[in-house]
Amino acid sequence: MKIVALGDSITQGFPYSTKESWVYHAARELNLDIINQGVCGDLTRDMLRRFQQDVVAKNPTYVIILGGTNDAVIGYPLHEISNNFTAMVDMACRYDIIPLFGLPIPSLIGEEEDILMSCREWIQGYANSKRIKIIDFYAPFKAAIEAGASMKLYTDGVHPSVEGYQLMGRAAVESLKELLS
Repeated sequence: MKIVALGDSITQGFPYSTKESWVYHAARELNLDIINQGVCGDLTRDMLRRFQQDVVAKNPTYVIILGGTNDAVIGYPLHEISNNFTAMVDMACRYDIIPLFGLPIPSLIGEEEDILMSCREWIQGYANSKRIKIIDFYAPFKAAIEAGASMKLYTDGVHPSVEGYQLMGRAAVESLKELLS
């Protein structure tokens, strides 16, 4: 089994190395081959543009699609974001790759979080309609923020700290254990 994690800087592990990323934590914990295809600054349209090269060409069993944060930063419209997600799922299915969605972590920046919340709601609805499994990165962050730990989880209000990436890694491990058993 091989998994590709497709995303932006939050998949890549920015501002650290990929060895601090949630992908690395999950791969190590589960002893799985998870290829980190996170690229800093990528919008969902960029992820779609490189899907053939960064996902299909790797011939994975699964692809974890986690994006939308940079789209929220620039105010990219939800219908464009959702079209990109839909196209990535269609391409994955065309090549017999099982798509999984990552539910984006909260942004501590209000306007961005409003767009991300709409994006999360769309992802959940679409995933339910297509029976696509979700790795919920959002809920553990939301719970930790509500418990007053937001300063420990972020480097800048958007990107996770080392502790934040470890929390994401644990969420991925829990979901993947359940999905792959």
